[in-house]
Parts: sequence; structure tokens; C-alpha cells
Amino acid sequence: MIRSGFIGGIAAVGVGAMQARATPVRIGYLGNVCEAATYAAPAAAAFAREGLEASIVHFASEAALVDALAGGRVDAASMRLASLLAPLARGSRIRVLAGLHSGCLRVVSPDPVAARFTDLRGKTVAIDYLRSPSMNMLSALLGVRGIDPREVSWRVFDSDALAQQLIAKNVSCVAAADPLGYLLLTSQLAEPYLDTADGGFTCGTDFAHGHHCFLTMHAGLVETRGTTAAAITRAFLATSRAMPKRIGVEAVRDAQAGYADDDVSQTIGMLSSYRWNASAEFVAEEIEFTARDFVGVGLLPKGTNPHDLAGRAYANVLNV
Repeated sequence: MIRSGFIGGIAAVGVGAMQARATPVRIGYLGNVCEAATYAAPAAAAFAREGLEASIVHFASEAALVDALAGGRVDAASMRLASLLAPLARGSRIRVLAGLHSGCLRVVSPDPVAARFTDLRGKTVAIDYLRSPSMNMLSALLGVRGIDPREVSWRVFDSDALAQQLIAKNVSCVAAADPLGYLLLTSQLAEPYLDTADGGFTCGTDFAHGHHCFLTMHAGLVETRGTTAAAITRAFLATSRAMPKRIGVEAVRDAQAGYADDDVSQTIGMLSSYRWNASAEFVAEEIEFTARDFVGVGLLPKGTNPHDLAGRAYANVLNV
């Protein structure tokens, strides 16, 4: 996993170039390739321009990061909305400020030519882990189309077993986050079942060109330090939007040095395949539509009001 100093020109400004009275910001991360904007933050020009001195803090699980973010032990993080909706419905002290990108969650299939949602009834769908973001999002899409997700057999396989199951076509499709989804495509064990980076598998089935990962913050920061919250949001948006122009072999190799042995070409391939459509607009709508779909299949309590949930969760610090 790439952890710091990421992506060449994005991380071109060192700590010494930051303002003398820079505001310290703690950003949590999990180690996913798609958290590229987070890895860039400690040395990114956009953060320096906003007067921010970012440090990044590693967490071993989404649950641990959600807990730290809600408790104010970190200020911000890039997270998948599908992992946040249940905590938000329980009143977690987290706010969602902007969408960052899509494409890091995938649905792939060994036989996509005749792929239809109704074909998944009674079939096996492989997943990376139970109740993962990809499993939840595919469950919601099935529900919208009148298919009870309980009619699908959801299975977790180790990599060798999954390859064998795909070759034998015993698995109808795989719903997983990268790197698994991407590696299945590049190994030619599967092809896209849905257009995951351009509206086919994004949050909110009525919302085209949506996002998988969003900028989130501790609610207390938003409520008491609005200027800092806005600065962090602008920095994340600028860094994410610049990402497609800054992905190169040398930059990725330097970023991984001393941290990971990930294949540079695979990392570049994943980052290049994402839709870096960072925006602070329509975030409330994405939350509401996705929450509605999740309620429909029992991923959120039936009494959850999607509109109210979105109103509590979204923070419009940029007045968009």
C-alpha cells in the first residue's frame, strides 16, 4: 500500500514551504490505493496553499477509522459512503463534505455478455468480505430491480479458489473493492459486469456519475472550526482533481519506497481507471438516494428517513 509522498507533482511542496503558522490536520487512512489524495496531503501544494500541515494516521479496519473519526481522534478521512451509512443512521459524529472519485468498487463476471440482474437469482456471487461496500451496493441495486438479495448466494473465496470457480463459471460475478476487482480484470479471469466508474455502480441509483469515496470529517471540526473545514475540503478537491495528470511510474515508485512492494504498473492501472470527479455539489442527494436504496433491502432500519439522514450527514462548508 502507498502511504505517503504520493504522486509526483501533487506532492511537490515540502513541509518547509508551508506557512509558518500552518494549521495541523490529522487525516486517517486504511491503505487502499484509491486514498491517493490522502497520501499526497503531507506534502501537497494544495494543502500548503490552504495553510494546512497534514499528517496521516493508519487504521487497520474501516470500523476503527469510523470510530476514530466520530470521536475526533482524527479530523478527516477519505471513506466509502457504503461503509458510512449505518454509522450515520445511528447518529455517528461524522459529516460528509465532498465526493472524491468512483471506480474503486467493481462488479466483474466471467461471462458478462448475457449479464442481467435477474440472472443472479439463485446464483453465487463472490465478495471480498461479508457486508463489504461492494456487497452492500450490489444488494441495493438488486433490490431496486425487484430482486431480493437473499435470493443470491454470497460467498467469500480465497484467491486460488476464486480463480478456479471463475474458470469453471460456478460464480456468476464478483463484487469487490480493488485490488481484487482490478486484478481479476487484468488477469483476464473476468470482464466488467457493470460500468463501475461512470454511473453504473455508484452511490444512488438515480444519480449518474456519482462517487464511491467521499471526504468525511469529525462533526466537531465542522461545527467549531468552519474555516479549517473549508480549507481541508478545498485542498482535497484540488488534489483529487489533479490526480489524473500526476500518475507516473517514477512518482509511484518513489511513493512506495520503504512502505510496500506493490506492483507499480498495477497501482498506476488502478488509479488511471478511476473517475476523479471530485465535487462538493449534490452530496446530500447522493447520500439520500443511497440511503433510500439501502433501506429498501434492509441494510438500514426501516424507520430511517433518507432525506433526514442526508440533512444530518452533509456539511456544506463551501456554500455550493
